[in-house]
Amino acid sequence: MLWAQDNDISDDIDAIEIAYVDENYSQASSSEPAGYKKVFVGLEVSGKEVDSLDIIQVSDQYLLPIAQIAPHIQAAYTLQKRHLIITVPSGQVSIPSAKTYVFDKQVWISLDELNKQLLLKGIFEQSKFSIQLFPPWNNKQVDKVQSSEGLEVDVRPESFSIRQIQFAHEVRTENSNVLSERSEFIASGAAVDGTWHLEAAKNDQQDWHLDDYFWIKRDANSQWLFGKQQVSPSVVSPSVTLTGAQYFYSNTAIPYDSYEDISQSGFFRQLGNSIQTIRGQAAPGSLLQLYVNGQLLKEQFARLDGSYDFGNVQMPSSLFNEIEVWVLDSVSRVLIEKQNKTRANSEHLLDQGQIVTSIALGKKGNLLDENYQDQGEAGMLLYRYGASDKITIEAGYLLDDLSVASVGIAAAVGENFVSASRFAYRNNAQAVQFELNGYGEKWRFNSYARHEEAGYFEQSSEDKNTANFNYYYLTQPNFRLELYGRYQTGTREISFIKPGFHYSPSSALSFGSRPDFEGDYRHELVYRPSRDKRLRLISRSQEDSGRFDWNINDNVTTYASARRYEHGDDTQEESVSEQALGFYWRPDDWDSYSFFRLEARHSDKYDTGAYAEFRTRIFSGVYFDLRVQTHDPEFDGKLSAFARVSFDFALAGGRFIPARNRTSYNTDGTIAGRLITDSGECDIDNISLLLNGLSYKVPVQGCNFYLQRVTPKIYQVGLDSEFLPIELIPQAETYVAEVAPAAVTRIDFVLRSEYSAAGKLLDINGQALANGRVLLLNSELQALMETRSDQFGNYRVDGLANGQYWVQLLDEEGNLLKQRSFKVDNDFLFGIDLSLQE
Repeated sequence: MLWAQDNDISDDIDAIEIAYVDENYSQASSSEPAGYKKVFVGLEVSGKEVDSLDIIQVSDQYLLPIAQIAPHIQAAYTLQKRHLIITVPSGQVSIPSAKTYVFDKQVWISLDELNKQLLLKGIFEQSKFSIQLFPPWNNKQVDKVQSSEGLEVDVRPESFSIRQIQFAHEVRTENSNVLSERSEFIASGAAVDGTWHLEAAKNDQQDWHLDDYFWIKRDANSQWLFGKQQVSPSVVSPSVTLTGAQYFYSNTAIPYDSYEDISQSGFFRQLGNSIQTIRGQAAPGSLLQLYVNGQLLKEQFARLDGSYDFGNVQMPSSLFNEIEVWVLDSVSRVLIEKQNKTRANSEHLLDQGQIVTSIALGKKGNLLDENYQDQGEAGMLLYRYGASDKITIEAGYLLDDLSVASVGIAAAVGENFVSASRFAYRNNAQAVQFELNGYGEKWRFNSYARHEEAGYFEQSSEDKNTANFNYYYLTQPNFRLELYGRYQTGTREISFIKPGFHYSPSSALSFGSRPDFEGDYRHELVYRPSRDKRLRLISRSQEDSGRFDWNINDNVTTYASARRYEHGDDTQEESVSEQALGFYWRPDDWDSYSFFRLEARHSDKYDTGAYAEFRTRIFSGVYFDLRVQTHDPEFDGKLSAFARVSFDFALAGGRFIPARNRTSYNTDGTIAGRLITDSGECDIDNISLLLNGLSYKVPVQGCNFYLQRVTPKIYQVGLDSEFLPIELIPQAETYVAEVAPAAVTRIDFVLRSEYSAAGKLLDINGQALANGRVLLLNSELQALMETRSDQFGNYRVDGLANGQYWVQLLDEEGNLLKQRSFKVDNDFLFGIDLSLQE
């Protein structure tokens, strides 16, 4: 069984916590190897036996389960976009699914492929019946030699830097009429030993306005934040937006993860309460649904660059929440993928003696908004203390129009449960929330109940009660029983307790049923007749849909979908049927921005139409997105179009460097620079950058490279010849460079073009002259090197730049026997023969 390792893994075979394989990955993977046998062997890593496992022998190939060997070689992996992506201390590799296998609901990969991709030097030792792996990053001698500690730093980040600049302009039209325009600007960088970030936007005829801006400085135990922020002392308290200062302190070190941006303005929220921002990437224009604990909370559409975020999501439970984002086709509403965003919340128990406290104070609202009106001061105070390893207490205060005081306690109950009770007082009314969550090997239970008195929020004129729970139990790995309940009074009354289930009798078939937030059932069936085909059928209240996908190859996927739904309101509803047939293309490079989709559609309400989507990188740092649709239901069957142009650069050493169209994190650093060649141009897609001796594959655009998500510290940085054209030779410099949060450390590398010339020596009889003495001279007849011919009379001279050269054949006393000239002009030369017959 393969457990989901990453938030982006799509959970299609099993809709519960267990993900056997990613849906897109499994479609393009072999269903099982042919003509195989299983062999039980030991596993040795760097000469030490660490495990035993079953491997699969197919002919002379040995297949290994990636889930079992990954922890032993310090590897993490994800399955996405029909690729197995493995991250190890030396970098990251992407392996197409065609080079892997799916068997027994696991992903397997050959030992040869692992050796090729990860340089493991692995062998199957017949005498010991063991697989032996030798990860290069486990070599302590290499780490010791390559350590940068104590070395003088050659390159430092600038005291002020702009690590990323993004600008995008989007236009939406309908029947050639411009309906709306939107511009966005994002910038981030480093300043005064801290990091800064700002986001601005402009809609239609409005002026530019700042949406987000802050400066952060942090160390191991504390953080200062100045700028716009949203704070709340408890999950039972409202939140308030203010512009001012915030200080956070923990008497134990703050966890550092360069892949998690805990220094955003939401940093306090992630450590102090259960308000979260859910971000990700999806198909541009697709419909996104946010599910928390199986219940639909929000809907929105993905932007044209594929990004989305659900901001300020109040989690029902402060202890643990199951979070999923469902990506649906915007027209057919057929589910395309699920993205698992489940995470542990900050309200897990603190360690005994641990203290977490924070204070914020400033002006209420966005102080730099052009329409800002003084609303007075706002602030927050929170104190949390681990009374023991099993009990955490907290107290908080919120300064707003109406002040809020809150207290709470979280405690472990036995070995499997964690509970919490919280109380808040506001506006002469109170709110109380109780939570109980439990975990087991085969089960999970989440619940909470909340009571708000009338007047706690200004709009509430009566008491409000809310409670829900969900429970599941795995009777066997492929069958789960579920139970859901919800109770709500107040403005809207809901009450139900209903069962659900999910069953996957094989890797090719799964089906299930569960109630939604309103208590209406959703039924789903997924069938995969082969690794390249998938059928999904969904039925729910007032809507039925189906979709069939077929991967023609690794680049092209075709699909057909159908949907029937009820359109209108309670007074007048009509049944609408829609069908679609189309295909989409992606390049071989899984990290490429390019994409093309074409679809024909028919609706009995809006007739027959077409949809086209195209995106590409125009040139380094400049991207273009386009979506065109005829008979668009959103515009009453008219023609619509969306276009977006975006620019994405970093500013390093006074030069703009393409930044790969991604928003960077504020906790990590960046190494960027330029490859300097003889011609000033370079036809290079990637380089191998060495950090403390470990290789990182880095993309190159227009001779500029950009490596982000580098953990801040001091590195020895060099350039390896891997991925370089044979004629380009990196100079031998290795720099000691400092990497700082949100800063760019600029390092340029000089690449010298070097070519070779080869020929043959012939004696007076026209026979091959072995061990002949050959001297190479430049155009000024200065000796450059000397070599000898092999037993067949062949010789070669290397390291030649463009220019005129002479090659001479000498006898053992150094007398000239024969010579000739040749010219190197951006190419390797052959046939530079010297014959004594002439």
